Amino acid sequence: MKRVAITTDRFDVAAPWFAARGLLPVRLPCIRVETAPDEVLGQARAEAESADLLLITSSRTVDLLWGDEPIPDVPVAAVGESTAAAVEEAGGHVRFVGSAGLRLLAAEMRRELPLGRIVFPRAANSDPDPLRQIRSEGTEIVPFDVYRTVPIAPGRDPVDAVAFASPSAVEGWLLARRLDGLVVGAIGHTTAVAVTEHRPVVIPARPSHRALAEALAQFLEVPV
Repeated sequence: MKRVAITTDRFDVAAPWFAARGLLPVRLPCIRVETAPDEVLGQARAEAESADLLLITSSRTVDLLWGDEPIPDVPVAAVGESTAAAVEEAGGHVRFVGSAGLRLLAAEMRRELPLGRIVFPRAANSDPDPLRQIRSEGTEIVPFDVYRTVPIAPGRDPVDAVAFASPSAVEGWLLARRLDGLVVGAIGHTTAVAVTEHRPVVIPARPSHRALAEALAQFLEVPV
């Protein structure tokens, strides 16, 4: 059975998708998450109540801000299917769903400019460049850094492949290990950019752990 390193800190969320595709998930976290102070989280929640649109790029944000409460009755732009599912599970209303990362989601949102006041709770080290597509008169983006991902070195367990869900995880892996001889999977194009020196890089059509597991299993020719 092919062994795949799961580098997110959310092993229990990601691992079942890989196991279901006949792969052996190996817990090798490469990031640590630092949550913003309570006052920042509270301000983000308060501002979200009066937003014209919420922009959410991970299910982590949903859990962090509204884990025990429903999302405000505000339209949501979700970066992918798994994030959209988390929003809907929390009682939110999804207006836009990105098919392949924030850049394509922004391109979809651009078709309906202006969008009013967009509240964007995000990771502190996220790439702001894709949002330039939707900056226009009548559209205001209000960001809140609600958490930060910190790269950490993984363990030395042997693996055949490695699954990355963020550029920070790539950075963490490279603190202690190399990618030579491994099949590398990146959840989306932003993450893939962090491993441009390595080939091959398997990128699924949709940014989700499920899609990444399916793409890696297909590349590794694992029978279903």
